[in-house]
Amino acid sequence: MSRLKPQSQRREEIVQATLKSIELYGLSGTTIKTISGIAGISVGLINHHFGTKQALLESAVRFLLEQLKRGLLDNLQSGSEVQQLTPKQRLYCIVETNFAAFQQSSSASRTWLCFWAEAAHSQELARLQQVNSRRLRSNLLCSFRALMPRPDALVAAEMTAAMIDGFWLRSTLSTAPDQAFIAAERHCKAYIDQTLAALSN
Repeated sequence: MSRLKPQSQRREEIVQATLKSIELYGLSGTTIKTISGIAGISVGLINHHFGTKQALLESAVRFLLEQLKRGLLDNLQSGSEVQQLTPKQRLYCIVETNFAAFQQSSSASRTWLCFWAEAAHSQELARLQQVNSRRLRSNLLCSFRALMPRPDALVAAEMTAAMIDGFWLRSTLSTAPDQAFIAAERHCKAYIDQTLAALSN
């Protein structure tokens, strides 16, 4: 029966197993064999779909990026069903998406940490990091631009993006991550509030 699964489903199962392996063993301890054991799929089948451990890591990162994208779209759509979102509400949605439960999960957070470390040594991972950074900055800029002149919006977007990334990293490495993530989201929203409040002064 397992051989009848669609290729897309099979690949996602392997990616999910890769995330779990990184969570359990770290990147250095993750091998095609550990992924095979978690997924319940033969080593040969994993090699057929991905070929190398590096290709698996890249696919895992793409999966995390897609989860971020979908999460933001879902947040924006659920909010707009009630009423038209203001630019400030959209900014809040961006912050909430980056600190969502999935992004806090052990498998996602440890894979992100490995990804950032490896991006310095891999052209493809560095490209994915640039995609991630540009997307976050662009989303923030779009909302800030509706509220202030472009030069100010550029600074606000860069500052907010840096706070999101920095607080996410500190929260992940905290000894009390649950509380740290709650505080991190609050701090990022407070910065947005302060930035917008300064416009009226």
